[in-house]
Amino acid sequence: MRTLIYNLRQKIKAKTKNKKIFAEAYAAFKKTGTTSPEGYTALLDLYCSTNGKFNEQAHKEIIADNPPKKINGPLTGVPGTIDQKEFENLNTTLNKNGYVGFTKKADPELVSKIYNYALKATALTAPKYDKKIVYDPQNPVSEIYRFEQNDLVNNPDIQQLIMDPVFINVARNYLGCEPIFDFPAMWWSTTFLKEASGEAAQLYHFDLDRIKWLKIFIYLNDVTADNGPHRLIKGSHLPGAKQQKLLDRGYVRIPDADLVGHYKTEDLVVILGEAGAMFAEDTKCWHKGTPLKTGHRLVLEFEYTSSMFGANYPKFVIENGSEAFKTFCANNKIYASNFKFKN
Repeated sequence: MRTLIYNLRQKIKAKTKNKKIFAEAYAAFKKTGTTSPEGYTALLDLYCSTNGKFNEQAHKEIIADNPPKKINGPLTGVPGTIDQKEFENLNTTLNKNGYVGFTKKADPELVSKIYNYALKATALTAPKYDKKIVYDPQNPVSEIYRFEQNDLVNNPDIQQLIMDPVFINVARNYLGCEPIFDFPAMWWSTTFLKEASGEAAQLYHFDLDRIKWLKIFIYLNDVTADNGPHRLIKGSHLPGAKQQKLLDRGYVRIPDADLVGHYKTEDLVVILGEAGAMFAEDTKCWHKGTPLKTGHRLVLEFEYTSSMFGANYPKFVIENGSEAFKTFCANNKIYASNFKFKN
């Protein structure tokens, strides 16, 4: 009993200390735009020690000064034309389940152009990510090939998607504020390894770069049960939804055996889809990729956030911005605050 009481007191003491560190770090962040290592560590620890409750409270305070734009009428984008009622339905599902699929697939021509770009462009390979090579489907040398984010934002087809009004409004509704475009990511997953890879995110985990965020994923080739479908545990993004004993391990990967028995079978979601399939997800959900048995998988991902507090990433340098993209960024300064134009 004494040990239990002592441990409880230590946890309370650590939580109080971390809240103070976070408050000081966030005040400094508002002046400098940079998060201290201690501040980011405090955010991670507070998420785990409060089972997500701290993040929700901090997010509400942050967005009070950044109200969302009011959008009237339907918007048309890659996911089709969506009216206000459908936006509300998408947001309701996102809040409840942590993910929602779009009924329409991305335009095949656009998907094909990005896919062909990925076959020719260089990418970074595990484990050191210090060498850029072109992916050879006949001879994979890594379980994952990650494209550099600054290369992606200079691709005109990806710029078109960054400007997509439907994606932006889904993020706006979920975050409850004007979103910031955080980053794009794109990667090949391959059959190079025959077991689950932590580098390829094939063990259950949750993301925590920011206080609150939303991701949108686009499959750029057909994804079946055999070539690495995305998996998630429905509803596990909600505050209090994770097993505290697992969060007590910290910000780490979790083996399947330690996790799946705690949830209903129907909550273990596997997302299959043809090329162009799209879904939005709050990746505070437990989620992972599946080790591939055959073929490969190419995924494009965008992250939207309410605040850049958290992991420090450099701003993107736009060298090949279309006139439409330059105009868009000039008219959406909060959303485009991570872009710097060279010319």
